[in-house]
Amino acid sequence: MFSREQLEGLATPCFIFDAEELEKNLLDFSRALAESWGPRSCVGYSVKTNPFPWILDEARKCGCMAEVVSDEEYHLALLRGFSPDQIIFNGPVKGREWFRFAVRSGSVVNVDSRREIRWLRELSEEGDADIRVGVRANIDLERFCPGQTIGGSEPGRFGFCYEDGDLAWAISEIRGIPGARVVGLHMHVTTYGRFPGTYRVLASHAAKIIDDYALAEDLAYVDMGGGYYGGGKRNEGKYEEYARAISEQLSGLDRNRVSLYVEPGGAVICTPGYYVGRVVDAKDVRGTRFVVSELSRLNIDHEMKKTSYPMELFTASQGIVAKQELCGFTCMESDRMCELHDSAELAEGDIVLIKFAGAYSMSFTPGFFIEDAPAVYSYRNGLFGLLRPCFNKMPPSEGIITKGVDELV
Repeated sequence: MFSREQLEGLATPCFIFDAEELEKNLLDFSRALAESWGPRSCVGYSVKTNPFPWILDEARKCGCMAEVVSDEEYHLALLRGFSPDQIIFNGPVKGREWFRFAVRSGSVVNVDSRREIRWLRELSEEGDADIRVGVRANIDLERFCPGQTIGGSEPGRFGFCYEDGDLAWAISEIRGIPGARVVGLHMHVTTYGRFPGTYRVLASHAAKIIDDYALAEDLAYVDMGGGYYGGGKRNEGKYEEYARAISEQLSGLDRNRVSLYVEPGGAVICTPGYYVGRVVDAKDVRGTRFVVSELSRLNIDHEMKKTSYPMELFTASQGIVAKQELCGFTCMESDRMCELHDSAELAEGDIVLIKFAGAYSMSFTPGFFIEDAPAVYSYRNGLFGLLRPCFNKMPPSEGIITKGVDELV
């Protein structure tokens, strides 16, 4: 993908985003939905996965909606040019004023908490006569897909429970509000395997819920949420599998009137992203080779669970080392990224490129103040474009050096 000569010219550490692959992923998923469902379908890019403004711009240019889960994300989507009716507003922590604005402005709003139903009642009492919202359903997916749900036998905390009757209660409460209608159903559940068959189960439950509570007459959309795989050559055909699995289970709906939404994040932004840094030092301690880099596990593995990464090493050494411990820049022993076995010997100035680094690695990075945020570049038609500079690489000036501690604070 990249040559050492190309990477040598970049300020590191940095992230790189392949603009052409990102565009291809977004358009391919949109095309797969259109082929299986029809024109009333849309990809809603999951802003939380990576809220970098340039990425939102690219998603908007590809005809995507923005899926947000906070007031801040909603505001960011507006700032990047999405109109309210191009925004899907999810999650249980919506603020009252942004919730009211979204409902009144025609956003796709999926109710996820009891207080939101109270806010709908307040809107009605204030004179709003056309209140249209969706409801997030909580189903016992583990029962039908054992071992696939993140919580296992523990219930998920989002949405209204179908099995307990809470979903029926929420739908009834909303319908009881003058001027309010339930026009959508949100079915997001995060899973381990992300298999198309799991979405077939989710879609079948959506069809049952629509039938059980007679939602079809007012239904404007079904939102199948996110959690998909996809992107890159190794995942070719995945988008089509998801689209077919969902569409087959919702075949009873009028596709000329009901829209189908999906909310991919990692499935479109993971493969275009790269994380790049130089080696700072290498030394041996009691038989262990430690390689210190500008990178950090904090920037690429927020849950501290990974033991390996798909990567490429750019080194001039011809030697092979049986074992090297690749470490990050922080003064934390846990900042050990992975062990390299029988790989090229790394030395100061060599470059490490980690692949598939576009999802969550930027948005989950904590504020570790000994380093500023990495630089960010786009890559299109063989050229790099600087999207965010790497401020921490600026040399000190005499003006700063001569200041006292009190002045700097």
